[in-house]
Amino acid sequence: MTAEQFLSEKLRRFSLLDISLVKAVYFLFGLLIFVLYPALESLDWWFYGLLGLAAAFPLWLHFFTFEGSYFDKGKAYLKSNSPALQVLLFMTQMFFALMLALLIPWLVSGEWWLYLVLIFVLAIKPMTTTVFW
Repeated sequence: MTAEQFLSEKLRRFSLLDISLVKAVYFLFGLLIFVLYPALESLDWWFYGLLGLAAAFPLWLHFFTFEGSYFDKGKAYLKSNSPALQVLLFMTQMFFALMLALLIPWLVSGEWWLYLVLIFVLAIKPMTTTVFW
């Protein structure tokens, strides 16, 4: 069994709530990066938006290849969760967080440790499902 197969099996245990919390954690991680590295403010918001769309496009294609209603597609998407899809999800959420941090400056008005605490709190539920994400 390869590492990809092993991790894919573990990631398929996620529920819709778990994926939502993982997306929130990835988004907050993007905000944390923006707070810690102020040089990221030098790029325009549309650049981060383009990067986010480029990372999200394969996820959309993967989602819409399944048949049925959106609920059925969501269930099939969760059953096909893999490390490669998690990397794309992370990049999508991080780039959209960077874009929104430029468009809505109050999102990054907190201290860095506040984002870290929120990340730890939101990661508790997905970590109880599997520690391999």
